[in-house]
Amino acid sequence: MVNIEENITAIKELIKDKKYADARIKGEQVIFIHSANAELNFLMGYVYDKLNLVKRAEEYLHNSLNLNPNHYDALVELSLFHEKNGQSKEAAIYRERSFRIANKIK
Repeated sequence: MVNIEENITAIKELIKDKKYADARIKGEQVIFIHSANAELNFLMGYVYDKLNLVKRAEEYLHNSLNLNPNHYDALVELSLFHEKNGQSKEAAIYRERSFRIANKIK
């Protein structure tokens, strides 16, 4: 059985080292088994964005929010993603949602 937490940590390390292609390979192996993990979907969205695979990045980021509508990092990343892709209206929606969650945490 694949230990999800150990694999998420390994993927985060690859991301930290900017080894996005390796993180993608590792993540795809893990997400095959753990597709319903919001954090893993967020990480895959982040990795695909860094690899400029926009459609896949957006799919994974939305999957993360479908699994956890209050996933702060996914909301922030979607805000940045849409801003970068010239979609200011969408960016503002995700930015506002992330602000609301951040204020609830405090």
